[in-house]
Amino acid sequence: MGFKQVMQNRQLASIKPFVKMVKWNPRESSPRSVGLILYLEDMSELVLLKKVQTFFTKEGAECRTCIFKKNPKQHISEEWVDKSVVLIDQKSVNWYGMIRPGYIESFVHESFDLVINLSKNYFFTTAYVASLAKASLKVGRYVWPLTSYHLVLGTGQSHNEDDFIHLLDSSLQFIRLE
Repeated sequence: MGFKQVMQNRQLASIKPFVKMVKWNPRESSPRSVGLILYLEDMSELVLLKKVQTFFTKEGAECRTCIFKKNPKQHISEEWVDKSVVLIDQKSVNWYGMIRPGYIESFVHESFDLVINLSKNYFFTTAYVASLAKASLKVGRYVWPLTSYHLVLGTGQSHNEDDFIHLLDSSLQFIRLE
């Protein structure tokens, strides 16, 4: 393990859980506010983001998104960029991968019912944003090294968006059971 990874692991371990976090209430019907985090390696990952947003907006939830663009020259079409989307790239992170001040404050200071890290692979910056976000329930994929989520979704080798949506839906239904 290199020096950079040691520092990243220490930083993630030092983040205190959101003090005012309330327990997930299984009797409530669906989340009202959802924070989505995505590490955008290629544009095909926007399909998953769109499907997850559609899934929650059909339930009446308001979605906010934080996207880390791997390549700052990647162009995201106008339909994706609005006031609910926070875009970050390599210029907005330091050498350790932590976000510089002034880039994600609007996202991490909002209290969400649910935060989902949609990243298919481990990336420190998105795990860092997920750990800073204030949410009653945090969900992420099973990737190594493990990060602290309340619910970890094991998708195996499947990167099929519909499989992920089905797994997410069935997991949230399971949590809602009394």
